[in-house]
Amino acid sequence: MVLMSIDAFERREQLLELREKVLQAEEERLSGAKTKSVSEARKALEERLNGI
Repeated sequence: MVLMSIDAFERREQLLELREKVLQAEEERLSGAKTKSVSEARKALEERLNGI
């Protein structure tokens, strides 16, 4: 049996979700999906934030 605080459990779950998203993105990249450069991603995020 393992006991942990709810905070530790939630952080662990968030980390596992993030790892799953990274793995999915890497699989898509390797299969030839279109990717963005860092500068393209930054520009898209800035535009999205400015549109709020």
